[in-house]
Amino acid sequence: MNVFEYAETILLKGDLDNKLIDKEIIDWSVKSPRSPIVVDLPVRNDSIRISSDQVKFPKKGALKDSYQRGKALHFFANHELLAIEMMAYAIVMFPFEKESVYKSLVETISEEQKHLKLYIKRMNEFGVEFGDFPLNQYFWYFMEKMENIEMFFSVIALTFEQANLDFALYYKNLFKDLGDSKTAAVMEVIYQDEIKHVARGRSHLSKVVSKSEEYISFWDYFLSLLPAPLTADRAKGMIFDEKGRQKAGLDQAFIQNLKDYKGDFKITQRKEWKS
Repeated sequence: MNVFEYAETILLKGDLDNKLIDKEIIDWSVKSPRSPIVVDLPVRNDSIRISSDQVKFPKKGALKDSYQRGKALHFFANHELLAIEMMAYAIVMFPFEKESVYKSLVETISEEQKHLKLYIKRMNEFGVEFGDFPLNQYFWYFMEKMENIEMFFSVIALTFEQANLDFALYYKNLFKDLGDSKTAAVMEVIYQDEIKHVARGRSHLSKVVSKSEEYISFWDYFLSLLPAPLTADRAKGMIFDEKGRQKAGLDQAFIQNLKDYKGDFKITQRKEWKS
């Protein structure tokens, strides 16, 4: 199985086992040509199908209850599955000259698969099965807006995954404060991997900036790649993890610009995260 067949398996097979297919199955010596495919939505079995139904994330106070913690992890698991499918779609959607880009995406898929399995195992211990609640497609919505791999890295690695530095750290500390060290440990694994994911996106885009005469800063280039209505404030959460961003190799000017950025996404004002 070559890398494109691997990615197509994730996208076009509906069962969870195929979404979690091991990267070791890839034969990198097989140089079959890329065959681009158009996917409106990834194929899912009924038990994990994408739904337009809405369900509210548990309020902070409700997370004292183990079942509600399981429900929260269900939200996070959905994000991981979408990330797996989006990374796979990037492999078949965008042509790359260097095999290293494909290998970087595959490595990230493997880590997202690890996260999904960790979330599912822990939520099962709370009495929640994956698919018990509606699974939305929000992140997938931006795939049709991406014109190249640079936009993909800007949206996924430097926006949603960068924001997850804040989310993962916040919930790690919250679960720890609730005496749930096991779930906190899961969040720590996710947090450390997200630093690597942000670093991979930063590394790719930095190479473009270094060769460009148009963009004078990494920050300007990042902003230019975000498709409307996405803005830079989606790259942060209810706390701001400066150390994690530094570990990911983001320069201080970028970090400060993001910290100071004011947009319409008032995530820190959400009452349900303060009650």
